[in-house]
Amino acid sequence: MRHAILGNGNLGNALAKELTAKNIECRIFSYSSGWKYPASGVKDICKYNPTHVWCTVGAGSVDQAKQNYIPFIDLHVKLPMELIQNLKEDVVLHFFSTEYCSTKPQSLYALSKTCMEESVRMTGRPNTYIYRIGSLYGTHKPKTCFPYKLKANAGDKSLLADISLPSNCVSPTPVDWLAETLLEMLEKYKHKTLNPIRVHPNGCCTVKEWGELILGREVIAGDKDPLRPLECVHMNQGSGIPTWLELWDERKNWYWYVENTKKD
Repeated sequence: MRHAILGNGNLGNALAKELTAKNIECRIFSYSSGWKYPASGVKDICKYNPTHVWCTVGAGSVDQAKQNYIPFIDLHVKLPMELIQNLKEDVVLHFFSTEYCSTKPQSLYALSKTCMEESVRMTGRPNTYIYRIGSLYGTHKPKTCFPYKLKANAGDKSLLADISLPSNCVSPTPVDWLAETLLEMLEKYKHKTLNPIRVHPNGCCTVKEWGELILGREVIAGDKDPLRPLECVHMNQGSGIPTWLELWDERKNWYWYVENTKKD
């Protein structure tokens, strides 16, 4: 097997680490390695002759999509379709969507992902998977993750009382667990569906509750953010899937480790 990973972020690196541990060949295609989409197209990926392609590259956040929507269309819609139309059908394609697509899109970010989901499904291509994920955190680029951002934005402890966090539900998901779970699904279950597959830990919490765990104190309860409409995920007892809190407790000091050992 030969896996092409598009994107040098937290998830892409977690997948590469997991594949390498299994002695499976992989290569990350990213801006830092000279692959610049859309300028580079997919010719370099085709030349690599992969058996699997993981499209983890993203364009930014919900707020960034409001400022410049073009990169979101390029990376969330154009790139998946170009891969579908240029790679042989026996190449397994893996695309990542968002849990925001579980309802009618409320943001341009969600709209681009919804368009990707519908476009990919319309092709009817075999060996193609869409995963809905959300609230990722990892150590490769910690400053892109909510826990690190919250700690940085909190700043002076005297300002903590003024922090307000929304009551939207999330399922905090560590990328190392996600990568391991995705590869286990690939090996064991071999899903044959173009319908989006939700991959997340058991249970959920509000952004406020997660923020309080990160900061170690209470914060003000804010209104729900209409651009991030997520519903709480009920526990699936006996599923063998760990809860988000169990996973968080195992990794809750990750941002301190990164902050003290890694330089930009």
